Amino acid sequence: MVELVLVLTITGVLAAVMGPRMDDRTAFQTHGSAAEVRTALRYAQKLAMAKGLEVCVTTSPTPDLRLSFSLTAGGPCNQPVLRADGGGNYVLTPPAGITLTSIPANFRFDAQGRPIPNAAVTLNVGGTMPVTVTRETGYVQ
Repeated sequence: MVELVLVLTITGVLAAVMGPRMDDRTAFQTHGSAAEVRTALRYAQKLAMAKGLEVCVTTSPTPDLRLSFSLTAGGPCNQPVLRADGGGNYVLTPPAGITLTSIPANFRFDAQGRPIPNAAVTLNVGGTMPVTVTRETGYVQ
């Protein structure tokens, strides 16, 4: 009987502490969106190196992250990158309430995987999760 009361007490305390955290999913959605952004950027970099083309990353106020490529160096990015799973154009839209900002707003990966312009790029997901592309190497972290 004592064990049952103890288990019920511990369960009640855990429910009181963890319940409000589970109700607010913003932190989980922010972390998930940041992971998706990192995956998209790594895919763009690998695609640029594999194809020998510039792959453009565009963020918009919608907020969307779009991938496209240019057939010529420095040319317009008017060819959409298709999703690897065949699901259409590669457009990443975060959940409602999660913002996506980038400085600079648009950049490219060259055929060697470096960002153009050759500067560090920071994408801020949800206002709290920075995703950084390192200059010169294009390393996404």
